[in-house]
Amino acid sequence: MNESNVICVFASYPAPGKVGEGLDQYLGNKQASFLARAFLLDTISTCLKVPRSEIYIAHHPAIARAEFEDVLYLFAAEERNKKIAKLAESINFIPQAEGDVGQRLLNTSRYIFENGAVKAIFVGSDSPLLQSLVLRATFRLLSDHQVVLGPTFEGTYYLIGMNEHYPELFREIDWNGSGVYRETVARLSGNGLKWQELELSYVVTGPEELEQLYADIDNLRLTGENEIAYHTEKCLQNLEK
Repeated sequence: MNESNVICVFASYPAPGKVGEGLDQYLGNKQASFLARAFLLDTISTCLKVPRSEIYIAHHPAIARAEFEDVLYLFAAEERNKKIAKLAESINFIPQAEGDVGQRLLNTSRYIFENGAVKAIFVGSDSPLLQSLVLRATFRLLSDHQVVLGPTFEGTYYLIGMNEHYPELFREIDWNGSGVYRETVARLSGNGLKWQELELSYVVTGPEELEQLYADIDNLRLTGENEIAYHTEKCLQNLEK
């Protein structure tokens, strides 16, 4: 990696029964797995649309690289934009370390910055409506800010961007609670870091967010936006059949 902008998708393999209690119970293990995989495909598509950036998938579990390579094969076959599909060949893989979410983020961030990143954005794979323009805007903001955060209604964040490795943002945070965003903001203020907040959004972890997702995709299509959440929409249509 030369000095570069990096986007890292922090992803757990969507095996049946491992997606999350909310969607597993609502849809059933197999269907929830299909939907989570579609979320990941859309996240990959969005990231690849950001020019002059390197894309990484930080995969969990660490031994699941082959499974994620299969996901990229599926992406290349199903992605409607064939130029974007071709770019998937350049995606890199990083195994997530053991430990809680904070420890895994810390280790991944350290690796990326030690290997030449000048700006890095970390996103999950459960925000299929994330737009490439948000990622591009984050990189621009990181020219004047040290950290950029995208808050969620659930009290977490769907995106964190940094212009260097800040381990204090990942240590001693209650990652299982609803105060992740609040604790992170307190840590930013306590360390004197200049930061910027993005607009509020949501991650899809249960039936309420899924209903919102249906409505938001419909609204996007009415406005003529047909690229965002293409894989997710296709999966939802299949689930309805």
